[in-house]
Amino acid sequence: MIIFKYLAKWLFRLHGWKHIGKPLPPEIFKCVFVFAPHTSNWDWYFGTLCMVGWGVPIKIAIKNSWVKSPIGWFIKLLGGVGIDRKRGGEKGRLDQVKDLANILKKFDKMAFVITPEGSRAPRDKWKTGFYHIAKLAEVPIVTLVSHAKNKTVELGPVFRTNETLEECMRIMMEFYQRGLGIVPENFVLDKRYI
Repeated sequence: MIIFKYLAKWLFRLHGWKHIGKPLPPEIFKCVFVFAPHTSNWDWYFGTLCMVGWGVPIKIAIKNSWVKSPIGWFIKLLGGVGIDRKRGGEKGRLDQVKDLANILKKFDKMAFVITPEGSRAPRDKWKTGFYHIAKLAEVPIVTLVSHAKNKTVELGPVFRTNETLEECMRIMMEFYQRGLGIVPENFVLDKRYI
């Protein structure tokens, strides 16, 4: 919706934030966005404003309780898609990946936003479902980092699904080193790929 695009752009600038670095690649309109750091709900807020301001139709994987809360209707309006974290085990995780990939496949233009840290608390092992969702949906992975101190958001490497998870993660860890969340002590890179 065009009104959301202009409202998001206005709010993003009003808060003093800006996009730096590369121009927008065409892949942003059909991809899995990997956004970090995610150290507080404010990181999510500024990242979402940025992407919506670009005119990217987005869906955001979010804890199921958020879409069922009193403000769940608003979260869904912003693109929130509930993830049931109680679907445990390998089968539950695979089903979630398939469900999210199928949602992505339904749209000509749509980006799925994933925060791979999996929590706002410090985690030294990131979730890798974003890679499998992109592979199943046959879309690229676009990286996006924020730096709260400088109030900037920057696009990074774009990955194709023919690259291995390890290749992607090693390059991503180098790129995300420049990130700084609203709560800096909560941002930790994935130690397996440093």
